[in-house]
Amino acid sequence: DQHVFMDTSSYEQLELNENQIEEELKYLLENMSVHIMMYQSETLGIELPNTVELKVVETEPGIKGDTASGGTKPAKTETGLVVNVPFFVNEGDTLVVNTSDGSYVSR
Repeated sequence: DQHVFMDTSSYEQLELNENQIEEELKYLLENMSVHIMMYQSETLGIELPNTVELKVVETEPGIKGDTASGGTKPAKTETGLVVNVPFFVNEGDTLVVNTSDGSYVSR
């Protein structure tokens, strides 16, 4: 699969193969601003922001009485990334996720 990126100043489009940005796809949303890393005319990859906001599409429901200091459960985001989140996080919540290690930061 090809993914198209656009330079917002020149409107020039650049296509990247899925295998070039396989890890980054877990954090990418449509119309997101990223930096394209290039050396001479060769594209090396993309640079993501430090954190991204992703919506939870699937997780077990929280149990009444669960607190922020409790354990964690897996939550699937809109991009398919699975993040371990506190028990109080529910489907539909928006999470802040660290793009360097895929960890939950906040909601």
